[in-house]
Amino acid sequence: MPAKKSAKKCRTARRSSDGLPRPDSVAAVREQTRDLNQHYAHSAARRARVLSIAALLAVLISSSFILVQFLTQAWIWQITLINIAATLVFATVPMLHRFGELVAPLTFVGAAYVSVFASCWNVGTGSGAQMFFLVGACLVVLVLGIEHVVLASGLAALAAALIITVEFVVPRNTGAQSAWLQSLGFIITTVSACLLVFVTVWFALRDTARAEAVMEAQYDRSEALLANMLPVSVADRLKEPERNIIADKYEEASVLFADIVGFTERASSTAPADLVRFLDRLYSAFDALVDKYGLEKIKVSGDSYMVVSGVPRPRPDHVQALADFALDMVDVAAGMKDPHNRSVPLRVGLATGPVVAGVVGSRRFFYDVWGDAVNVASRMESTDSVGKIQVPDEVYERLNKDFVLQERGHINVKGKGVMRTWYLIGRKPIDEPTAVPADEPNAARV
Repeated sequence: MPAKKSAKKCRTARRSSDGLPRPDSVAAVREQTRDLNQHYAHSAARRARVLSIAALLAVLISSSFILVQFLTQAWIWQITLINIAATLVFATVPMLHRFGELVAPLTFVGAAYVSVFASCWNVGTGSGAQMFFLVGACLVVLVLGIEHVVLASGLAALAAALIITVEFVVPRNTGAQSAWLQSLGFIITTVSACLLVFVTVWFALRDTARAEAVMEAQYDRSEALLANMLPVSVADRLKEPERNIIADKYEEASVLFADIVGFTERASSTAPADLVRFLDRLYSAFDALVDKYGLEKIKVSGDSYMVVSGVPRPRPDHVQALADFALDMVDVAAGMKDPHNRSVPLRVGLATGPVVAGVVGSRRFFYDVWGDAVNVASRMESTDSVGKIQVPDEVYERLNKDFVLQERGHINVKGKGVMRTWYLIGRKPIDEPTAVPADEPNAARV
């Protein structure tokens, strides 16, 4: 498999060992940051935008009353002056946000209450102007926000008190307007009040829907990041509040360790940025292979790469799948060059057996596996020859029907004693012998 093609594939949506899609974690971080920035920007501007819309509608409503007086030539100078003053104040509201969080909304509410009360006092309650107090009580929470709920409650209570006051104190018609003109004013007031509430609430709900969409996107990004840290099934269990410990025993699983030969020397002679780009390209290609075979990458430590098969989803072909991965892994590395145009040889070790898997840590938790198979796989890698895939007898017994293996001989393994090991050569063609005899027995020591 070409290295560049493999590296490119890893940037697309991948699949975990659970068989579920696993997005690219770098893209998830970047998208989450962008969504958060948008959310906070919208949250800060949302109330200001709603207030500006309400102020614009108030300007149009006040201007409409002035226009009606002009068209009917039924001038009531007190009402005209009230509407002109209200129009000017409402027009300045969008420019008052810079002076403080509460300056603009309190100016809007104050101007509305004063102008409505003055209109009722001059022409009577038959004009319906007191309905704007109800509008104000509805909008006050939208323009002040729930963090100022006490102030909003007080202003809403004031609106109720003003409605009751004008109803009992102000007559229905003071005589300043004719009956037909007052009826026309009532119609305009009713339509305007409904329009003001509808448009303002619609804009507020639209902004709320957008904010919820941002939060949902942020949640999806968080889920994507968690899915890149843990297997999907394990991540789902971790979110259950009653679960304090996640630990599972698997009677059959396979473990692989791979190591870049001469990595320390390469790192010391390579610029940091070039080294990171090289490792990113190499490990991204390996990640693509992990997803291709439905395996689980456990961790990367410097130049060491660890993969497990049969965990967290048990599978009968866990050894075969990991063997196919190991062969492709070596091929991918062989097709790559480091920043100094040198080849990238690997040492790879496999082992199989029972393991325990679980999540450990509280701040930077991680998913890991433990067991004798892990130790043996690590020893197979450390005692391996350059460019080879070394396996113990247990793996040989599981692979010899489908794969070509060459006997290495007996080696002395630290903590395990003398072990008979084999080199995994490749998939066995038709009529291929079960194993290739060793050239000569070797002895190695960790």
